[in-house]
Amino acid sequence: MLRKMFIGRNGPDQLSLALVIFALLLNFVPFYYMFIITFLILFAAVFRMFSRNIPQRQKENLTFLNMVNKIKSWYYKIKARGQQRKFYKIFKCPVCGLKLRVPRGKGKVSIKCSKCGNKILRTT
Repeated sequence: MLRKMFIGRNGPDQLSLALVIFALLLNFVPFYYMFIITFLILFAAVFRMFSRNIPQRQKENLTFLNMVNKIKSWYYKIKARGQQRKFYKIFKCPVCGLKLRVPRGKGKVSIKCSKCGNKILRTT
């Protein structure tokens, strides 16, 4: 029955699901007029699910997913950088600004920038 209801309509997608979860989380905020904001967000989610303008809803969902992927990639990059701090020291080339990774505990080393060829003498 539920499947028949969404024939020719957008149906639930990632953005609608995120809106519903966000609205449910807003219910726990102790603010007097929060129920109005929650209702509007839930209305937007239901409107998206029953919309017949499928290309526009898909475009909105794609924009949302691109934004989420940017946030995820930023998070994973920060996480990887934190894990690498144990084993590597990162220096910035003073000429071109390229980040150079050198193993820790090697003493004084000469680092050659792979982009501009500048040599740097640093202690790891």
